[in-house]
Amino acid sequence: MDRKEKLFGYLFLLPAVLVFLLVAVVPLFQTFLYSFFDIQLNNPIKNEVNFKYKINVENYANTRFTIDSMVESIEGGNISSQEKQKINEIKKEMSKIDNILFSDKAKKDILNKVNDRLNNFKPVEDSLKYMEIATSDINQYNKELNTINKIAATLNKSQENEDLKQAFIGLEQVVIKPNFVGFRNYAFYIKDTRLWQATKNTALFTIVTVFFELIFGLLLALAMNREFRFKNAFKSIVLLPWAIPTVISGLMWKFLYDGQIGILAKIFAKIGIIGSQADLLSSTGNALFAVMTADIWKTTPYIAILLVAGLQTIPTSLYEAAKVDGANAIRQFFTITLPLLKPTILVALLFRTLDAFRVFDLIYVLTGGGPANSTESVSIYAYKTLFAQLDFGMGSTLAVFIFIMVTIISFVYIKVLGAEVFSSGKGR
Repeated sequence: MDRKEKLFGYLFLLPAVLVFLLVAVVPLFQTFLYSFFDIQLNNPIKNEVNFKYKINVENYANTRFTIDSMVESIEGGNISSQEKQKINEIKKEMSKIDNILFSDKAKKDILNKVNDRLNNFKPVEDSLKYMEIATSDINQYNKELNTINKIAATLNKSQENEDLKQAFIGLEQVVIKPNFVGFRNYAFYIKDTRLWQATKNTALFTIVTVFFELIFGLLLALAMNREFRFKNAFKSIVLLPWAIPTVISGLMWKFLYDGQIGILAKIFAKIGIIGSQADLLSSTGNALFAVMTADIWKTTPYIAILLVAGLQTIPTSLYEAAKVDGANAIRQFFTITLPLLKPTILVALLFRTLDAFRVFDLIYVLTGGGPANSTESVSIYAYKTLFAQLDFGMGSTLAVFIFIMVTIISFVYIKVLGAEVFSSGKGR
């Protein structure tokens, strides 16, 4: 192959590489980056990545206007000379805060533009809304704010004064702090018992479901690989659970497990597997068992399909020779079928283990992770943190944790168990 052909080959692969970087590497890198920040979308001062202190100028202008109005109202009322002196001290401290935050002409211009837009009921652009400020100025700002609060605490207990004290709390909200937390999110989850319980649930779910799906899938594959009457109808029935969308099958099993009208729940209670019909999904000891049963029913056909494909690659001449040598069906299975099916089994186990470890939709529909988080998987914990609590920093950390666990599982399968699968083509 000459140089031009090699170059053409690389150019041919370039679009695929770019697509891979765009859809796989970039989101992963972004998730990893967010895991080092305290990002909370439901918190206006933590809803984006901040490396430096900032002032929300719009928020400050609104709060300042509110405070000025309250101070003016208090001054216009019937107050003592001592009370008036305290109000004057507060006004002086507020002027100091103005000088700290808006110390030069450029910053004052920004405040004036924001006030103009607010007075004209126009939205404030982000370029004006957020203004970076030095750490030393923030320290001075907090010091003056603390002084104001101390003065305000000595005011009389009137309703107007109490409202003014509440307005000063708003001044604490205008400062946007840097939200880089480093490995603090990871340190939190290392000690988080909920995460370890979710990991335990996920590991138990993965081991039990994959084990039974492999056993049942192998039996179904052996049956489907044989010639018999109504073979196609049998295949269609076997594949039906896999063809049903997971959400639909989850709702179906939820109906079967229902504590009042569920047929399976009633049968389990009759034969003594559970104490009462209502215990199946409401008991912490039974809910995970119920979820695993539904998943084994749903996914066993997938294993069977993969194994049937592997069985059909085994030459029939091997079985004919074994029969001539007097080997029975059991001996043929352990000396021919199982060894030659091993690469297919390993690939099926790899796919199913990764899939089972990332389980989300079936558990979410059936139990939502309950009762008392007894069926909560790591994926559901991450979902709740990301989208229910809108905590992107902590949720991203959980996503990275899932990525690490999936990578470890893949490494074990590929490097240890599946070594012969990926090296089977060598030497041919």
